[in-house]
Amino acid sequence: MKLKKIIEASDVWKAFDAKQKLYGAAMDVEMELKTLTRDMGQLHKDMEQEAEPEGGPKATKYGRELDKLEKSYKNKKAELKKMLAKIDKLEQF
Repeated sequence: MKLKKIIEASDVWKAFDAKQKLYGAAMDVEMELKTLTRDMGQLHKDMEQEAEPEGGPKATKYGRELDKLEKSYKNKKAELKKMLAKIDKLEQF
């Protein structure tokens, strides 16, 4: 009986540890999302100052950089959604 209680307690701590690791990872992804948002905002400001309104090489360069940042943002957002779903699942126990 005592061994069963030890195993059950161990399982609880393993689940708690997994949940805490996911919280940390989710916070890291959230910080990356904030950084990407800030970078995109700065890129928009730079583009307004430097790029040609009718288009051209600078506008194309900024467009590519924005596309890359937006794609990265979308991927990080999906990653965060998966992490939050795992956390919800672990909290059910």
